Amino acid sequence: MKPVTLQLRIVSVATMFLSLLVVDLVRAFHLCVIDGTELRERAAVQHIQWLSVLPERGSIVDRHGDPLALTGESSAVYVRPVHFDRRFAPALGRALDLLPAEVNRKINSNDRFVWLKRDATPDQNTATLVLHAPGVGSQPSRRRLYPHSTLAGQLLGTVTIDLKGLGGVEGAFDGSLRGEAEAFAIERDAHGRRLLRDAADQPNSRPGARIELTIDAALQQVTETELEAAVTSNRAASGVAVVMDPQTGEILSLAHFPRFDPNQRSVAVSEVARNRVISDSYEPGSTFKSLVAAAALEAGVVHPDERLYCEGGSYVVGKRVVHDHERYGWLTFSDVIKHSSNICTAKVGERLGPEKLWHTLRSFGIGKTTGIDLPGEKSTALPPWQKWSRIQLVTTSFGQGVAVTPIQLVRAYAALANGGKLMRPYVVKRIVGDDGTVIKENRPEIVDRPISATTAATMTQMLQGVVEGGTGTKAKLDGINVAGKTGTAQKVDSATGRYSARARISSFIGYLPAEDPRYVILVIIDTPQTETYGGLVAAPAFRRIADYGIDRLGLRATVSPVPSIAPAASKMSLVAWNPSDFSGGMPSFLGLSMREALRQAQRAGWQVRTYGSGFVVSQDPPPGASTGDGRVLHLHFGALSG
Repeated sequence: MKPVTLQLRIVSVATMFLSLLVVDLVRAFHLCVIDGTELRERAAVQHIQWLSVLPERGSIVDRHGDPLALTGESSAVYVRPVHFDRRFAPALGRALDLLPAEVNRKINSNDRFVWLKRDATPDQNTATLVLHAPGVGSQPSRRRLYPHSTLAGQLLGTVTIDLKGLGGVEGAFDGSLRGEAEAFAIERDAHGRRLLRDAADQPNSRPGARIELTIDAALQQVTETELEAAVTSNRAASGVAVVMDPQTGEILSLAHFPRFDPNQRSVAVSEVARNRVISDSYEPGSTFKSLVAAAALEAGVVHPDERLYCEGGSYVVGKRVVHDHERYGWLTFSDVIKHSSNICTAKVGERLGPEKLWHTLRSFGIGKTTGIDLPGEKSTALPPWQKWSRIQLVTTSFGQGVAVTPIQLVRAYAALANGGKLMRPYVVKRIVGDDGTVIKENRPEIVDRPISATTAATMTQMLQGVVEGGTGTKAKLDGINVAGKTGTAQKVDSATGRYSARARISSFIGYLPAEDPRYVILVIIDTPQTETYGGLVAAPAFRRIADYGIDRLGLRATVSPVPSIAPAASKMSLVAWNPSDFSGGMPSFLGLSMREALRQAQRAGWQVRTYGSGFVVSQDPPPGASTGDGRVLHLHFGALSG
């Protein structure tokens, strides 16, 4: 080959490669610089997916640390329809407990990414993954669990699929419970499969705070059980019950029937989920007479021993006639309350006058919201006294034509019980951060003083008479003094706008022990079909709730003395539990079986030393004591008496 020819070939090949290099460089410049931003965005859409790690939502516990709402592990299962083999659809539906129509709708979507189930249980996720269905995957998620099912459902509220609070404590304190989420990116290959990343690259979200309620879960359970029994046995439409500590304003139980299960989010916005204790007004009937009586005693217009004429059962007021359930003649004012005379209470209301009565009722919180730390509280306004007619003054005096919410009435009676102090009710005792720091703590708050301590003491004596020998005898407890009042109010017929001839709201409210009240308890039964009087319908449920509460506090001396046990003769066992945070006062274990006592102690993280057998008859530290730094609980067991 001639040198010239070889040189030409070399130049030609070099020129060709140089041209290709120039083309490649131009193309690379075009891709990286001119179209670079657009191409990177397209690649990110195809290969990078941003996910948000849901933080662990804070728990909600009762006053003794019993969990009422927890966050558990779950999985968010998804499908990429373009990669999915539809032959797997039936098995996929069975694995996730989804209806065939729902599965078909999702796998036939035009979207590139579709959630199949956001809160799949671990078992459902495992059953899905073993199918090895193309285009189906999952990522870690969290789900809200309510271990006691319907217990305090309306009070707790629930959460959305994204763990956002919905109603109740969950909604009111969503910001504290939710924690701080963190987003991160994951890479996927051409088939949508997730590429492995280092564990260190995974973000750590900050858990939410723990909400410690004033609710006593055991008392809540009893309240709900007895309320349900009263509603069903009287074939009533519904019922509510509230237990409050009159000294502090703490709500100890708040019950509804029908119940609401916050695990069932599908009914979260239904009627049954509404907290009617704070949102629904009703005519209180004769339970309202105690407030009118207190106002009259405070103003000095009547004395407990003063005799009043009750008109033989009929009292003409203008064109109206007020009736009593009995044909009473002369009664002392104490007996007026004891036997619940509408007529004589109305006469006392007339003596007092609209202005003084109105101001005292407002001081009792009637016509005002209570400020309870729950969403959805409502109140019906108390009309200005200047607009009251004579008949309105009369009917208001015995609780007709005036509206209250259950929480308003409970708070007003708490003022009778605690010496005349109107307290702000609350359900959250404290909010504790994930590091143990107390973020917020509620303390008793006096908002008004409607009556003096002397008037409150007089009213307590009068209300004891109601239970001892008046309309409320079925609320009587052995060994415990109870002060209370019955109520039977006509309901307004929504169709006619007039009072129904049959439909009633039956109620009983009282407090105990009368000399040093620890509980105010209200039971309301809506539209009972058997009896209608509050003393027959609601008082028995009150008694059973109160009976349990008294024993739970150890206020009734029903246990035999514990004999001293010599250390050498004692049979002692040590049960060690994993300590858990417990920041409440010492709970009462009195009266519990050994099994139940040990179960509750385990939950609170105590080391338990047991002595004897049977039921708990004494404990150290005692109920209500400060827990301090010690973690040893001494429980003495024996036989219960009485």
